Formats: sequence, structure tokens, C-alpha cells
Amino acid sequence: MKIIGSIVTLLLIVTFSIVGYGETNFNKIYGLREMNDLRKIINETEKANPSDKDGLKLLGIAYHNLGVSEVKGAPEKAVGYLERANQLSSDDYEVLAYLGSAKTMVARDSWNVVTKVSGINKGINIMDIAVREAPDNIPIRMVRANNSLKAPKFFNRNRVAKEDFLHIVGLIEKSPSSLDPETKTEVYYQLGIIFKFEENKSLAEEYLKRAIAISPDSKWGTKAKGEL
Repeated sequence: MKIIGSIVTLLLIVTFSIVGYGETNFNKIYGLREMNDLRKIINETEKANPSDKDGLKLLGIAYHNLGVSEVKGAPEKAVGYLERANQLSSDDYEVLAYLGSAKTMVARDSWNVVTKVSGINKGINIMDIAVREAPDNIPIRMVRANNSLKAPKFFNRNRVAKEDFLHIVGLIEKSPSSLDPETKTEVYYQLGIIFKFEENKSLAEEYLKRAIAISPDSKWGTKAKGEL
């Protein structure tokens, strides 16, 4: 009976681990920014105590996204989980892209200027490698683009963000169903802002109007209305 009980307990642990994060669609967490949802995913996944690449990746992305909102300590935890995931699967370039972005956020929060500049450069190099290895991967492009928009101006990363967003537009045109409406709206909005900054009024209006046409009442559609 003790043996049977042990087997049942083991099965429950395994089942909980699978349910904890196995059913999560990675496509839904890539752009997730709602803190309560991210914390729920983190709590459920950490309880499952994952040691496989997918669980570590999920936790890394969730903590990364909390780091984007400047939650204290989140970037460091993201780096920890993503480095472990990268060790298990070095050819998962999504993990690599998020790892690079998380490293720039750790550097962002550093008080030491030398450490800050060095850390951001290291993170940028990692993201650039991920894009080079998987140029048509939309989550990777989105991570680098959004990270580039927030980089200090002297890193001159706005041009990289523009390149990434335009590449994504090309992918959308080839396969319209390759991206959800919310993310499409974000891409068009960001391009509109970039072209507005460059004082290219016609292209700025074109992309802002595209954003509004796709999802007028969404966060990005509403912001696009405010820019026209």
C-alpha cells in the first residue's frame, strides 16, 4: 500500500507540473503586461518547480515582462530562469532574445554608469544574435524592437526598432494570420510614432491610420487616435 501511495503521490506531482505551465500558450504570454496575470502564471509555475526548458522559459518571460514595468528584482529573476533555459536548449532563440532584453533591464537598474553601459551593450549583442539566427521570428523581433525603443538615445537603437517593425509588417503582408490584431495594432502604432519623430508626416499618418483600422478601441488604437 505504501508503494501504491508513493506512486499516486508521484503521479500527482507530475500532473501538477504539467498543468502548471504545459497548457499555457506561449503566444499569449509574449506580449502580456497585466501584472496580476503575470504573477498568477509565476505562482502556478514556480509551485510546479519546473526543471525543463519550457517551464524555465515561461518563468523567464513572465519575470521579463514584469521587468518591463520596472518591478523591482524582476529582471534579475528573468535572467536566472532564462540562463538555465538557455543551458538546456541553446538553439531556442526566443529564450536568447528575452535573455538579452532582461540583461539590459538589469543594467538599466544599476547605479554604476560603467556597469550600466557595459550591461546594456552585452544585452544588445545577445538580442542581435537571436535576430540574426531567427530573422523571421516575430516574438524575437518584437522583443528587440520594444527594447530598442527604450534604450538610451546614445545607443542609436531607434533605427533597429524601425527595421524590426518594418520586417514584421513584411511578414504580416505575406501571411496576414501570422499575428493577432492587438500586436498588429501595436506594430503599426509604433511605426507611426517612429515616422512622426522622423518628421515623415505621410508615413506617420499611414501607419497610425492602419492601427486605428485594425483595432480602434484597443490600447494602441486609442493611442493612435491621439497622435493624429
